[in-house]
Amino acid sequence: MKEVRFRFKRFKVYQDAKRFCKYCRGIVEEYIKPKDKDLASQIKRALHSLVLNIAEGSADNSDIEFARFLGISIRSTYESVAGFDLALLYELK
Repeated sequence: MKEVRFRFKRFKVYQDAKRFCKYCRGIVEEYIKPKDKDLASQIKRALHSLVLNIAEGSADNSDIEFARFLGISIRSTYESVAGFDLALLYELK
């Protein structure tokens, strides 16, 4: 059986996004989730979206389509940062 290869796994941006997601998830689980489960869930969804959109966008061989998904991924990063800002505002640290 031929091995299926996913080109996104070779992208540095994908590897960096996974590390960022894992690091931030640890912060969410330790400091935010015990005090605000809804905010924690939203931040985690945004973090997951950051990684997943890089993978999804790489499915086509279209640079334009990939760039569109990278843009969505960037917006998910902003959403994550805003979630952490809210956690600080609510003193959930």
